[in-house]
This record gives sequence, C-alpha cells and structure tokens, in this order.
Amino acid sequence: MNELILGGDGLIGATLVAALQGKGHRVVSLDLKSGCDLRRPFSLTPFEEADRVWFLAWDTGGAKYIEAADHQHQQYKNNCEISLRVFDALARTSKPFLFVTSQLAGLPTAYGMTKLMAWHWAEQLGGKVARLWNVYGWEHPDVKSHVITDLVLSGLRGQVKCLTRGEEKRRFLYKSDCGAALIQLFDGSWQTAEIAGNEWLTIREVAHEIARQLNTDVSFGTLKGSEAPVEPQHLLPGWKPRVSLSQGLARVISDAREFLQREAITSTSAPG
Repeated sequence: MNELILGGDGLIGATLVAALQGKGHRVVSLDLKSGCDLRRPFSLTPFEEADRVWFLAWDTGGAKYIEAADHQHQQYKNNCEISLRVFDALARTSKPFLFVTSQLAGLPTAYGMTKLMAWHWAEQLGGKVARLWNVYGWEHPDVKSHVITDLVLSGLRGQVKCLTRGEEKRRFLYKSDCGAALIQLFDGSWQTAEIAGNEWLTIREVAHEIARQLNTDVSFGTLKGSEAPVEPQHLLPGWKPRVSLSQGLARVISDAREFLQREAITSTSAPG
C-alpha cells in the first residue's frame, strides 16, 4: 500500500512512518522539517499516487506554546493555511484519509478552534477522524516540546523541575501505542474514535515517577497549570495501550540520555 503522511517528521508522524514501513508499506512523508511547507501551493502528485493519506501536519506543541498569547495569530494563520491547502487536495483527489484532532479541540485558543474547524471539515469530506489525548515520547527540546521531555531533561541535569504546582491532570499515551491505534482505526470499519491512556494522572505524579527512575529530587513551582479534563466517550473498540507510564518514561529517559551524549560530543568536537 502507498501511504502519504502529512507531518511525518513529528512525534506521532515519525512513529507512524516506522510502523507502516515495518508492515511493508511504501511511505512518503511531507513535512516542514524536511522542506515541504503545506501552507504553500504544492504538487498533487503525492496525493494522486497514494492509496490513503494521514493528515497529522499542524502547528502545535506543548501548553507553553499553544497557550502563549504572542503565538495565537500565527497559529491561526498557519493552521488555516494548512487546512485550506490539504483539504482542497483531498477533495480534488478523493483519496481516503484520516485526520487527527485533539482532546483540546474547541477550547478558546488558536490550536483548539482550528482543530475543531478542521475536524468538521474532515467529516464533511468523508474522512476518518481520530481524537487524541496527551501523546508523549522523546522530542527535540525547544519552545514546542511537551512537559515530559522538559521534566526528564531537568532531571538529567540534576533535579526534576516543574514550573507549576503539578496538580493538572493528563491521560498520557506513549507514541507507539498511539501509532498502533491510528493504524487499527484506519484499517477497520470505524469512521471515528477516541484514543487515550487508561487513566488520569497529575503532572505531580509523573514528575515523581521520573525523579524515582533518575534517583533525584523534584521541585514544584507556584503556577496553576492548565487542564482540559474532557472524558473520552467513544474509545477505539478492541484496543488498549500496551506501554505503561513507567515503561514509557524509561524510554524517554533513555532517548534523552542519548541526546545529551550527542550534544556533549558535538560541543567538544566543535572548532574553537
């Protein structure tokens, strides 16, 4: 099968690329990180050659990014432009597709409102829709990285530091479980489904588990963290996560250690 993944270099997209290639499928990824800007006019050829399309590309990040007041206009602009170009390509080529929306769809942020718009647009075109809760895994640390990456890095540098009080809750799902669920949804007969971890956990609980695995201390700030305790109502039938939180965190810690080792090697080998 010829698979086209829009956003194939991201956290979920890269996981999906590997999973589909492992099944013997031919995968093409279009992503801003590898030079394809879906906000601008692009060739329809990858869509025409695909058997199905996975629409993951989005301007997104952790709470520190999607809630920042100075990022809202650009997120509205980026995500509306992506939606316009991609949904038009899907309408013109009539390819089966799956769109990924979020637990946060509908919240009064640029991210939430554009995800809600695109969710309805996808349904109008007959696409499948997956709604996700709090997918995590190792990410390159920057302004868009999520809380677990940030907590793990701080722990590896001496102390797990949480800027909030840690009372906010999430339903965390490791990236490989998310990828498997998306494939099951697209392969199956369901038109839409919600994909989430088994239980609500506080950031405080997650921070303490990271500190336990790293045998280090943990500190919390005074800020009140944001949360959207939306309960999933229509979980994907016949699917359950396989990676526990402790297992997933251990994998993130391992990936973070490799990242820091590469950084150290690069800095010592740099001229001057």
